[in-house]
Amino acid sequence: MERKVLAGFFTLIGLAAFLGAQAAAPEKEEFQARLLTGGMQYTESVKKIKISIDSYTTPEEVLNLLTIQSEQGYEPFMTAFRALNKGIFFPIGGRGINIIIHGANSVRTEKGRQILLFAQRGSWDVEMSQRIDHRFPFMVIELNLDNKGKGTGKIYEQASIRLTPERTFEMDGYNSPPKQLWDVKLLK
Repeated sequence: MERKVLAGFFTLIGLAAFLGAQAAAPEKEEFQARLLTGGMQYTESVKKIKISIDSYTTPEEVLNLLTIQSEQGYEPFMTAFRALNKGIFFPIGGRGINIIIHGANSVRTEKGRQILLFAQRGSWDVEMSQRIDHRFPFMVIELNLDNKGKGTGKIYEQASIRLTPERTFEMDGYNSPPKQLWDVKLLK
């Protein structure tokens, strides 16, 4: 009897350790989406976008950024932000353009989850030229997914962000209307 209890206890501890390790090691995810660009003559009107997420931002990383920002200022904060590499956003056939994702949050919702990706603002659409507002130095990608990994999204090309007391990133505002992503789907 005592052996069965001990065996059950150690099995339970082993299972808890296994599940804890699984939860701590975020899985790589890859998404594909379509973006309607309203293309002009001789340009594509629909672009395929690929998003590869290697890992999600941890509360410790956000706390480190908060500390750097409050103690050292904006430039050291931006250097530390750019050092985070959470994945890549790139248009398929986009002439080798890659935007590095520096922050990634995944939040459960009633119907699935919302993923917010944060990058330094960059020119990813070589066929469009934009007015730049230096008050909005970031790009935010929002993916709204159902439980099957399908959904819609938005790209805010000029956004401002803030670090929250809950140790996450969130969009604080944006300058231009977002571009709509549709047919968003999880590939792996």
